[in-house]
Amino acid sequence: MSKSKKKSSSGSRKFVEGVRGISLAVKLYGMSPPDLSTTKLKALLKDNSYEPINRRDILREGFGSVKSKGKVISAEFFADFRVQVLTYGEDGSLSSEPVKSVDRAHILIKLDKNVLEIRGAERTARKFLKQFEELTGVSTSPLNLDGGAKKLYDSAAEISSVLFSGLEKGNLSQVELKGESIQTEDEIALYTRRYKGQINRFRGSFAYPSGAFLTTSINAQAGSFVVYKSGDGILEKDLSWIVELMEDAALK
Repeated sequence: MSKSKKKSSSGSRKFVEGVRGISLAVKLYGMSPPDLSTTKLKALLKDNSYEPINRRDILREGFGSVKSKGKVISAEFFADFRVQVLTYGEDGSLSSEPVKSVDRAHILIKLDKNVLEIRGAERTARKFLKQFEELTGVSTSPLNLDGGAKKLYDSAAEISSVLFSGLEKGNLSQVELKGESIQTEDEIALYTRRYKGQINRFRGSFAYPSGAFLTTSINAQAGSFVVYKSGDGILEKDLSWIVELMEDAALK
């Protein structure tokens, strides 16, 4: 897919590529790599390129557009999935037919931080992690985004839902709250201060560096977040900002 750009008074603005639907899902994983250089890893991904075939009964997966800049490797990961579609026969009867669907995720392998950034759907991310670990011997685990989630929560203009976990309140271990103006409720502070709770998940909107207010859902324990598009899309600098904020807080 070609890059989408928009001219503004400050020059061209680069939007995140390949965002399907109304949002972009991002997952951050820490990795414990073996001794793989940038050159070796690039070659390994290129040797496992995606080669689509027409037969419906064979599913493929692999990499494309493998590039590097310094200690960061970027690639596209493609994965075939078999899905059922409904079709109408000439007599008007409805039947189910299996077809192949191709999903794509954008991957950033940050060898300087030992972090994987995966932009794409959950099912595609799972396939990528499985193949990546088998190819490289790398162990991966979700980054804990508690620190970054707390910073975003404190700066949010509006919170629509929040899940607190790790509570020390009798038999209550977690609680989820939904509604308007959650952060203005006095009792919210009880869950983090008196009952030692942590913000596990929340959904809210806040200002990104571009000035856009984007609704964002954070799942701290899963190392993932979802940014919902607004207007023309999601600016690359806005996405880079929230990713760096999460990584820096998690790697302290």
